[in-house]
Amino acid sequence: MIKVSVILPIYNGADTLPSTLDSLVSQTYRDFEVVACIDGSSDDSENVLKQYKSKFKNLIILTNKVNRGLGPTMNRLVHYTSGDYIAVAEQDDYYYPDRLQMQVDLLDTDSSIGLVSGIAEFWNNTSVTNKFPGILVHGKQYPEGIAMFMLNYKNQIKVVNSCMMFRKAVHVDNGLYFTQHYPSVSVDWTYVLRFSLVSKIQGLHEVLVRLDRRTERNSVTSNKLKQFKASRELIRSFAYEYPEIIKDADYHFAMRSQYLMEISSKSGLSFFVYWLRFFIKCPSDKRYLKSLKKRIFRKFKS
Repeated sequence: MIKVSVILPIYNGADTLPSTLDSLVSQTYRDFEVVACIDGSSDDSENVLKQYKSKFKNLIILTNKVNRGLGPTMNRLVHYTSGDYIAVAEQDDYYYPDRLQMQVDLLDTDSSIGLVSGIAEFWNNTSVTNKFPGILVHGKQYPEGIAMFMLNYKNQIKVVNSCMMFRKAVHVDNGLYFTQHYPSVSVDWTYVLRFSLVSKIQGLHEVLVRLDRRTERNSVTSNKLKQFKASRELIRSFAYEYPEIIKDADYHFAMRSQYLMEISSKSGLSFFVYWLRFFIKCPSDKRYLKSLKKRIFRKFKS
């Protein structure tokens, strides 16, 4: 009986897939299978996977004839897993050797924990530019229940989605699923929000994954306008779904968090135009001035 299933959604990932697979081959924890799904890719991803067939205890390769998107692909992957624990991987990330072992040890030790993640470092092919999330980087721990839900709702997702490991029983018993309504990162954001209301989420104070953040890379999250639109819709729809938890003030705070994300993606004059547009709506939110000071400091520093 295999204890851990690593699920790996793939879309035109042939160029980066070998590095990800090599990092999984090098895991110190060995009792796991890999369940991969090629989501309507037109490249050589399937042949790359087949070259690793003998390197894993079990490698299941699924294919979607047409591109169905991340949500449906994740749901299909979960359906084909046989492990008690499900670990999420992505096609362009590198996983440090002890990633799976540390997560398994924590889940084995504390049955109240339903999902465990850790710290991600952002890599630009030369150096580490950032580490996320700050709450774990600074040695703190996630809150529980509604407090965890509100942390992630009001301040954007604070869980590294590409290195989550969760109990399959919690997923199945609570009818959880990955939605297809929101594209890109919002799929995992939705999942973490719902998960936080049914089980405890724990963070490891260790770097588990290196995220490829080279400027020239092709990414399914590169369409920022589509991503921002989906995030706004997520914030609105959750406010309608959970009115007993999310108050008007919480909703507006969460939406301003989203505006700040959108502002930060701008450069040059466009940044200041967007900043002024949103600042006028709520000048009392000190985060706007903080973002402006940060941008000015960065400009002078460069």
